[in-house]
This record gives sequence, C-alpha cells and structure tokens, in this order.
Amino acid sequence: MYMKKLLSAILAALTISGGVVSVFADDAGLTLTESSHLKVENGIVDMIDGTLTVGELKANFAGSVDVAGKTDDAAVCSDDAVTAGGETVKAIIWGDASKDGKITLTDATRMLQAIAKWSVDISATAGDVDRNDKLNLSDVSKLLRKLAKWDDISLGNVRMVFENTKLTAENESADLDLYFGSPLVKISRSNTKNTGKNAYKIKTARNETESCQFYVSSEKNMEGLTVQLSDFVHEYGEGTLTGEVFIHYYYKMEVVANCLIENYPSIEEYDYFPEALLPLADSFEVKAEQSQGFTVNVTAGKDAPAGMYRATLTVKDAEGNAVKTANIYTYVWDFTLPDTPYSKSSFGMSGFTIYSTLGSWYDKKWYNGDNNATIMAHYDFLLENNISCYQLPVSITDPRADAYMSDPRVTSFEVCGENLRFPDEDNWTQTMANWEKVQSNPVWAEKAHFYYVDEPQGESGAALVKAQHEYIREKLGTDDFDIIIPFGNSMADLNNNIDMLEFMKDYVDIHVPSSGGFMPNIEGNHYAEGLWTPRQAFNKFGESLPRLQAIGEDPDKELWWYVCVGPQFPYPNLFTSHQGIMTRVLWWQQFMFGPEGFLYWATQADWDKVIKCGGEFPTNGDGILMYLGAFFGYEQNLPVASWRLTQVRDGFDDFDYLKMAEELVGREEVMKLVTKLTTGVTTVKEDPALMEKLRDSVAELILGNSK
Repeated sequence: MYMKKLLSAILAALTISGGVVSVFADDAGLTLTESSHLKVENGIVDMIDGTLTVGELKANFAGSVDVAGKTDDAAVCSDDAVTAGGETVKAIIWGDASKDGKITLTDATRMLQAIAKWSVDISATAGDVDRNDKLNLSDVSKLLRKLAKWDDISLGNVRMVFENTKLTAENESADLDLYFGSPLVKISRSNTKNTGKNAYKIKTARNETESCQFYVSSEKNMEGLTVQLSDFVHEYGEGTLTGEVFIHYYYKMEVVANCLIENYPSIEEYDYFPEALLPLADSFEVKAEQSQGFTVNVTAGKDAPAGMYRATLTVKDAEGNAVKTANIYTYVWDFTLPDTPYSKSSFGMSGFTIYSTLGSWYDKKWYNGDNNATIMAHYDFLLENNISCYQLPVSITDPRADAYMSDPRVTSFEVCGENLRFPDEDNWTQTMANWEKVQSNPVWAEKAHFYYVDEPQGESGAALVKAQHEYIREKLGTDDFDIIIPFGNSMADLNNNIDMLEFMKDYVDIHVPSSGGFMPNIEGNHYAEGLWTPRQAFNKFGESLPRLQAIGEDPDKELWWYVCVGPQFPYPNLFTSHQGIMTRVLWWQQFMFGPEGFLYWATQADWDKVIKCGGEFPTNGDGILMYLGAFFGYEQNLPVASWRLTQVRDGFDDFDYLKMAEELVGREEVMKLVTKLTTGVTTVKEDPALMEKLRDSVAELILGNSK
C-alpha cells in the first residue's frame, strides 16, 4: 500500500510537470487530468456540476478508474464508489439525494422526509446543496429553485454564480453611489435613482462583444475621480477576458419610452442623455445631484472557455482611495458566433465627409494626405461592429483591397466605388478595372454589386432604374451582375397601374424595400406614414408582404430591407429619441419577415455642422452612428461610437442567434419566442427585460440542441 501511495504521489507530480508517460496511465490512481476542474478530497469526488455518465466522469482521471462496476454509458449516482490504485472515494452528484443519478422532485421529497426524521435511504452529503454541513429546508428550497430553472443557482456551490451583493470599498464614500443598468436603456444625467443593480451579469457567445452600463452619482461636486476594471477571471481559472470602459458624453435631446400607442402611457423626457461613448480619460467629475454613465464592453474570443467570469470595478477619489467597488460578471455561452454575420449589410460611410470635415473644421484646410489611414480606421471600426460599408476604404484596384474583399466579416461592397447615383457620371475605365478584378475571385464576386440609383420615385425614377440596368449590361456585355436599390413604393407606370415593386423585378437583383413594405398597407395610416403601396397598385397586386417574400424565395434574387429618415417616430429606427429596444428589435423583425440584409444610408452625416447628434425630433440622430475623435480632442483617426451603434451591433448578433437556433430546431420553434416580442413593424413589446429574457431563451435553444 505504501508503494502504491508513493507511486500515486510521483505520478501526480509528473502530471503537474507535464511528465506523465502513457505506460503509467493505468496506474495513475485517482490523479485527475490537468484539464479537469474536479477535486478528490475528503473522501469524495467533488465539484461535479449536474448529472453525468460514467464515461464522462472517467475522462477526468489520468488513469483507469472503476465507477461502481458500471459501464461507461450508465449514469453516475451519488455515493457510487470510484476506485483506482487501491483507493476508493465516493462520487457526489449534488442534489441527487435519492442516489438514482438524476436530479428531480423525487430528491426534494426524500430530503423533506429525511428532515422529518422518516427512515429513508439518501445521500445526506448530496442533499446538502448549500454546503453548510447540515440538511435542512434551505437545501430543499435551493433544489426546487434549480429545478424551476432559476438563474444563478449552483447545487453544491460548484460553480461561480452571480450575486447582486453591494460591496464595501476600503474607503467607502457616503457621498457617491454606484449601480448598474441594462445596455438597452439610456438614463438621463439628472436621474440619480439607484437601479437596485449592485452588480451586473453580461452574457455572450464566443466571438462576440457584449456590454453593460454603470453609473456614478453624487450628492456633491466631485472631481478627479477614476475608474479601474480588473480582468475577468474564469471560475475555474481557465482564462481571462478583458473589459473596456467608455465614458458617456451627453447631449440634450428628447427620449421616449413606450413609443407605440398599444404601449401607452408613453414616457417623454427632455434632458441630457448619453450619445457618444468616449475612451476613458485619466479622470472624470460628477456634479451634485447628477449621474455619470459608463459603458463596459467585453469581448469573448473564439477560444474563450465557456462559463462564468468575474471582474472587480473600483472607483477612486482624487487621492487614489478606493471609494466604491462592485463585481461585474460575464457568462460565456458554449457556442461561437460565425465570423460572417448571417445578415448582410451595407451602411453609408463617406471618405469625402471624413476628410472634408477634418479640413473644414479640424485644421482649416483640405486634408487628404494620410494614404487612406483615417478612412480605413473608421471602416475597420464599423466592421468590428458587424457593419459592412457601401464602399471599401481603398480603391478596389489597390492591393490593400484584397484583404478587405476576402475578409469573412465583409458581406458586401460596391463595384462602382464612388457613391454615384447616376450612371452617366461614372468613370467607366475605373469601374471596369474594379469589375475585372472582382470577377477574378468568386468570393469577391459574390459580395460585389452596383448601386447607382437610390430611392427611385415615380415614372422618372423607373426610367433611371431601367437605364441603369441597360447601361451596365451594355458596358459589361453580360447580364451576370447584381444591382441593389433601396426604395419606397410609388407608381412606376400610371397607365398600367404598375408600382415600383413590380417594375423593378426585371432590372434589380437585390431588392431593398423600406420597412413599411412589411406591414399591412392600411396600417401605414395608423402612424401617419401613409400607404406604402399606392391604391391603384394595391387594387391590382394586393398586400406588399407576400410579394416581397416571393422575391426572397427566388434563388436569383435577394431581399433586404432598410430604414433612413423614415419611417419616422414612433416606428422602429435608429433615432436618438428611441430607447434601445426600438432600434434593436429591427433585427428580430428582420428574422420574422425574411430579409437577408440590412441597408442604412449613412453613419456620419452632418459632421460638417459639428452638431454631433443631428437633426430635430422626430428624426434626430438620423445618419449618425459614430463620431470623429477629433471632435472630442482625440486623434483624428480614432472613431467614437454612438450609444446607438451598440444597439446595431447587438441587433446583428441577435439575428445570428435566431438563425443559428433556426438551423437547429426549425423556424416554428424560434418564432414562438420572436412573437412574444414583436408580431409586426408597429407591434412591439417595449420591455427591455423581456427582450433580454427571450435572447437567453434563444441561446438555450442553441445550447440544448448543439452536438
């Protein structure tokens, strides 16, 4: 026995040092593998999370073990003997008090009977799920909450769980308050009401960025405050994540919650609300009876271990004393988002606007001498937020374009490349060079399209649509090219009652109707947008939705959709007047209606006016999703996100979740969740907690049905 124990100790040491060789594997005793998070101590195999098979338990050991003489496909039960190298310990399945290898109401019943002093055969250790060395009603309560699928319940405390506990800093300040909020809700600067969230739990897939918000409010003016965020450390020490903190920059604006009539009463506030998310400065200040908001972004890479992570957030005063502290958790789900978003995109971003703004506002002269570095920085920034732009940041014939066109995150780009809207303005020599290069690679060709005509209206617009197609066909000598056109419906041929939707079928490959086309025609009058399909065409062709969906089902066509300055409030859109849900719900509706892409006309319109959040209610913020760092004293090639850009980013991620779930369980099951949130363009439950809950449910569909 002494020699066996000595050998086990030697083998354990070798395992730790990486020196185990296969010849000794069968004699490794109860030594665990380096990757196992289980523990063998106090006579039990501890830290088992939920039920598992014998084979799954054996995989945690470096050598051969026996589990109660069972085969590998049998369930491990509490108190099963685990034997190797002459040593025996018991497996503990926390909650499996009845020792049947399952965690059910039967266990709760047996625990109650044992507490009542009935003579029952149970594993008292497995029943002590709160690990206080005694079996009592609190254990039963915890088990029942777990069975009811309450969040953040870990039987046997084997997992790190979220705790909404208010922490006390080393030099706690009574003048400051620290609390958290949902990334779907923007809070005004004068709102200092504590949300009751003393900590926060971010949830993300791998290859995804997610966020939370926190707020520091004060009863008096305080300057020189700083914020520090530690790394997020995995519950089993298997890795770390890094968070990035941004400080909110406020503009005075009107924000409305419960926009839609069905959700009245609406809540209208005219106050200072967050819009630009600035890199964290060396220090910040908080005025008396005001709050200062922050956004925390956390990215889980493709190799991030699944599970819970925790970081510590600390607020320090001007002397460097820790005056507030809190925990932020991140839970990484065990699935990975693809590099290529399920939804294609095409968003306007103008290099001319970037450089002319720098020239007219920043340094008082035309500036275009950085070899595209500034525009590339802004393009890359949007790409990190799931957005492909109208044009590449460099000419297609530039060798640097190859990497962009091959990047799986890039889903579309224009061949014409100059944001032209009339074919006769084109430099065809350059366009032909672009075309020939794109056609040399099928990956590039799949992403490329022509976009000359924008929002054609009436018979004159229809003539442009036809002329565009004929012009490109004549120049290329082929019909094998794609044209994209965003449009609102109008009469293209009054004599024959042909609307634009019908007319474009012969000339357009990527149809991009405005969101009004996806609602019943009469519903447009409900919120003063008017009929999407003119009455003459409606009488001839009927509702637009089935007509659009038929285009989406055509293998030679693509159906996208778009919003811009319209439809206006209260429709879902990207306006600053909206809370996050009325922007992000667009991608849930996209899943519901079937478009495979989303187009938006601009991301930095009106920069030259230096108004920074654009326009007046009800269209404020239209066309602006990011800002030039120079506006706020940063270097010129540093893009600054708007608060709404995080909603767009997360909307594209939501669409990924929905499509991944659809591939696993079918559309019908996913639609059961989607329709709890929205059933039409202007039928939305404006409840951020509901959206977050439903997103969790979609993630659970993915997790529960993945191999």
